[in-house]
Amino acid sequence: MAILDLRTGTHKILVRGGSHAHYLPSGHLVYGVGGTLRAVAFDLERLETLGTPTPVLSQVVTTPFGAADFDVARDGTLVYVSGGVQAIARTLVWVDRQGREEPIKAPVRACTFPRLSPDGTRIALDIRDQENDIWIWDFGRETLTRFTFDAGLDRVPVWTPDGRRVLFTSERAATPNNIFWQAADGTGAAQRLTQGPNPQFPSSVSPDGARLVLRDVAAAPDLVMLALDTERPSIRSASSGSTVSTVESSTDSGRGEPVEPRRLQPLVQTPYTEQNGEISPDGRWLAYESNNSGQNEIYVRPFPNVDSGLWQVSTGGGTRPLWARNGQELFYRSPPGAVMSVRIERGATWAAGTPTKLFEGRYFVGGGFFARTYDVAPDGRRFLMIKLGGGGSDETAAPPSLIVVQHWFEELKRLVPTK
Repeated sequence: MAILDLRTGTHKILVRGGSHAHYLPSGHLVYGVGGTLRAVAFDLERLETLGTPTPVLSQVVTTPFGAADFDVARDGTLVYVSGGVQAIARTLVWVDRQGREEPIKAPVRACTFPRLSPDGTRIALDIRDQENDIWIWDFGRETLTRFTFDAGLDRVPVWTPDGRRVLFTSERAATPNNIFWQAADGTGAAQRLTQGPNPQFPSSVSPDGARLVLRDVAAAPDLVMLALDTERPSIRSASSGSTVSTVESSTDSGRGEPVEPRRLQPLVQTPYTEQNGEISPDGRWLAYESNNSGQNEIYVRPFPNVDSGLWQVSTGGGTRPLWARNGQELFYRSPPGAVMSVRIERGATWAAGTPTKLFEGRYFVGGGFFARTYDVAPDGRRFLMIKLGGGGSDETAAPPSLIVVQHWFEELKRLVPTK
């Protein structure tokens, strides 16, 4: 959990592992962790915590995304919803082009951003529960194995084309939401690849493994390119005409892991939101979504020379583009959540067909649109989807209760003295 100092424009880590923080007139910072409220004395002038965080209230409803259902009035009245961590029941399924489902034996969890390995034998999963880590499902062994173990939030996994590494965004370092990668078999330590003030989310690695396209959340989210091969030449950026090369420091003061020198380059920068960049299997095209028309639509540019062309692919809205492995088809999600298909003609210039709907159903789309919530099998015949609901115990649990506590500041000061 971090704070942005508006006086200096810098981020500062306050507490690791917390979310949904409230500063109270009593001089405390109160936040949620796994269904429990914790409090720590806080110096508002110096923006520093004082002492050790202390649990002050248990069984507060908390979503897997970290939102704790509580609030505190200035007179010290506390209101919260009793119930603890909410389990989100989501199952993984295969869905063919006609909408027929086939269950996957992975356990019911709060799955969010699934990514099939290049050979289709494993799935890297962003699971939003109390651990908030990345897990890997192995189809052959039918096992779900935890991949990341840090206390910070780890999310949005992306495989390298050779299947040997998984990239992801993590809050484990002093600057939150930078990009790391680690061996896919879990051996060795995670290595930090970026070090900057903006949250960053990986989306696609070029077929040769040399470049990563990522979403950099500054004033307006843009697409940025990270050179995984430091010997690659600089590329001219869209809309700016400039070339930027940033070499990161050689060590990470937040955790001590080595930070390999990497160059960050602007790729598609406009006053609008660009995200979910996907490089085509032949490395020639970049598909992404942008809201420059007033709604999210899918666009394609040449890659890596993105300024040399621009084409709109979707009609009537579109998010989360995804290429078929053979490069002859581009998929995306329509505003209602249907999976759409566009045929791509091979040739020296860009040529695409008319979007057609493949199927739709009660499948997870996700809020925010900053990462893809589905994938396609290597043969292109079926899709990996997240189905809402899974028959978990949360569906039959007793309804939560709304609790009001008056004069709560007195109890808070007793549990967590500010002096």
